[in-house]
Amino acid sequence: MANTRIDTGQSLLTVIVVVTVEPDQQEAFLKRLEEMVATFTRHQPGFVSSAIHASEDGGMVVNYSQWSDRSAFEAFRDHPNAEWHIGALDDVCQSMDARVMPPHFVYSQ
Repeated sequence: MANTRIDTGQSLLTVIVVVTVEPDQQEAFLKRLEEMVATFTRHQPGFVSSAIHASEDGGMVVNYSQWSDRSAFEAFRDHPNAEWHIGALDDVCQSMDARVMPPHFVYSQ
């Protein structure tokens, strides 16, 4: 099981991907995304974790991923197999927006 930690002082690179899908395509998107993460992404050097969230209305998926550093994420993104997997995801979504988003503050009990 992945160990995702949100901490403003950590040196990890956080990438958040916001995806919009037709509600009847959310399950297909999630299957393809899980296949990508399980068979490819998690085996890339510098990968730390990926947490996938799916909206109850079926119209959105959010991927919160962490990488050891920017160069590890860029190497993953530039890998030829990543292009193939991302293309397969593009086939079943309306939009996909990935951004590096470091945490600025965290509150917890």
